[in-house]
Amino acid sequence: MQLFIGSVFAIVISALAFKTKSLSGSGAIAAALLGTVVFGLGGLAWAVLLLGFFISSSVLSQFFGKRKKKQLAEQFSKGSQRDAMQVAANGGVCGVFVLAHLAFPEAAWPWMGFAGTLAAVNADTWATELGVLSTSTPRLITTLQPVKRGTAGAVTLAGTLAGLGGALLIALLAVISWPVAGRPVSIGQIVLVLVIIGLAGLAGSLLDSLLAATIQAIYTCPACQKETEHHPTHSCGSPTVLKRGWPRLTNDWVNVACAAAGGLIALLAGLLFSFTISDTGGKSMMELTMTTSAFSAEQPMPAALTCDGNNNSPDLQWQGIPEGTQSLALIVDDPDAPIGLFVHWVLYNMPPTLEGLPAGIGKDPQIPGIGTQGVNGFGRTGYDGPCPPRGNAHRYFFKLYALDADLKLPEGLKAGALEKAMQGHILAEGQMYGTYARQ
Repeated sequence: MQLFIGSVFAIVISALAFKTKSLSGSGAIAAALLGTVVFGLGGLAWAVLLLGFFISSSVLSQFFGKRKKKQLAEQFSKGSQRDAMQVAANGGVCGVFVLAHLAFPEAAWPWMGFAGTLAAVNADTWATELGVLSTSTPRLITTLQPVKRGTAGAVTLAGTLAGLGGALLIALLAVISWPVAGRPVSIGQIVLVLVIIGLAGLAGSLLDSLLAATIQAIYTCPACQKETEHHPTHSCGSPTVLKRGWPRLTNDWVNVACAAAGGLIALLAGLLFSFTISDTGGKSMMELTMTTSAFSAEQPMPAALTCDGNNNSPDLQWQGIPEGTQSLALIVDDPDAPIGLFVHWVLYNMPPTLEGLPAGIGKDPQIPGIGTQGVNGFGRTGYDGPCPPRGNAHRYFFKLYALDADLKLPEGLKAGALEKAMQGHILAEGQMYGTYARQ
């Protein structure tokens, strides 16, 4: 149903864009396909970012189109009406991250990569649309020497700041609509995400300018004596001649590199900082104490708790549940997984009088006297223990939350949905971790 609704929504948006001449016929078809992937497979949060890019860039293209000088239109190979290649170049990479999200639904890195990709293409579009209106003399990005307006690889301060603004718009939308686990909730985390995605987008747009100044195919028109991206003929109808760069490296491929760079930078930074819940809704935070008889804190876990053994959940004990606690929740995850934060257990709706868990809890969604189990990163209900690739030891965090409300959450929640529901309700939290390595 989500795929069907997403497809219909994408077709409607693409048709409206075609009617307003923001997209050509081929561009509308490509946008409908891309929108189906993003809207239908990702969901509303993913669609918000794509619409943020498409609407803001289309408005700038339409609003400032008449004010752009004729020579600039002659220099650029594409106009404000995007065709299929432009849609694919600007949006194809973000579609790949949506597909990655389907494979790793609990990981935050596909979302960070998706946001970084759209931040980069939005930054590039804003820098181009607004930078050409700057009254200052453009400078070549490789030498900072003054050059003629419209020279490939030329930048201005106004254009660079406009690009940063475009990237920060996507970053802000990413924070607001964050759909996966590890949502940034403290002020520091939010600022960090804004900075990472914003700078990743700006870096991608600057790479676009660098490639345009060095290896992108740039042509000249013998008749007009003007530099252009047009090939094989100029807008005047005369054949163009290669001036510099690689003949096959067109502006569309440069846009792909711009998008990929922004996504990769944001992805790597997201993995590096591995965002986790730390917000208490302004309430005084208390700390819970957790122990287990199965292993010592911060020490190796026995194979019986892992995929190499019986895969049984360990016994847990805790102390320090504060007054006013209405329910408890537990999340077990691995921040060292190659794909980012990987969830091994989600358990919630636990009574506040519970002082621990027995070993070997089953896979049923409802455990009488204990609580409700959600879906882990393997796509299964209940506990699935460590199962890392061979190599260095991973850490497995057992995180317990005391909540001021009995949220009565349904079966089958993922960690991200549980974290959203807990926001503003955490009275106390505690954690412990064990390690495991497969040789």
